[in-house]
Amino acid sequence: MYSDTHNFTGNWVSPDLCSYHGVFCTATPDDPSVNVVANIDINDIDIVGYLPVELGILADIALLHINSNRLYNIIPQSISRLKLLHELDACNNRFVGLFPDVALRLLSLKHLDLRFNDFEGALLSALFDKELDAIFLNDNRFSSQMLDNFGNSKASVVVIDNNKIYGCLSNSIGKMTTTLNEFVLIKKLFSFR
Repeated sequence: MYSDTHNFTGNWVSPDLCSYHGVFCTATPDDPSVNVVANIDINDIDIVGYLPVELGILADIALLHINSNRLYNIIPQSISRLKLLHELDACNNRFVGLFPDVALRLLSLKHLDLRFNDFEGALLSALFDKELDAIFLNDNRFSSQMLDNFGNSKASVVVIDNNKIYGCLSNSIGKMTTTLNEFVLIKKLFSFR
């Protein structure tokens, strides 16, 4: 971390992670006498820096909310160890690189929010085969053809506008009629009921 304008992390000095601002702990199901980090919520506190690889040791974390900061570089591969991670909200930062394929290895992930970053390159077809409920990829620099397996997604919300997505929607989109509630592509809103 290079800057913390509001000194939000001022108490991040003791070995007791559960006492840190923005870090929430709970008892582990295996042993109620042991507290583990379950949630990190450092949204909108204007931190400048990058995600350390050590984040991967927080094996019991379910929610990682780091949006609206000035975090940059890439999302480290070490977060693939977060087997219980349910929500990854990294929007409105300055992350770069290709689509972070590490998100595809998060077994419990249901909510992926990568909006308003500087990711680029192609979307990965495995994204739409993953059991996600929400996919937010808008306002990056992805340049990709619309994938044939797009309709395999079980997501209720898919937002991919303000990227360079081209080509025709696959016929597979018809498979999404039971789950998809909102689909935003090129600033057009489609609702399915």
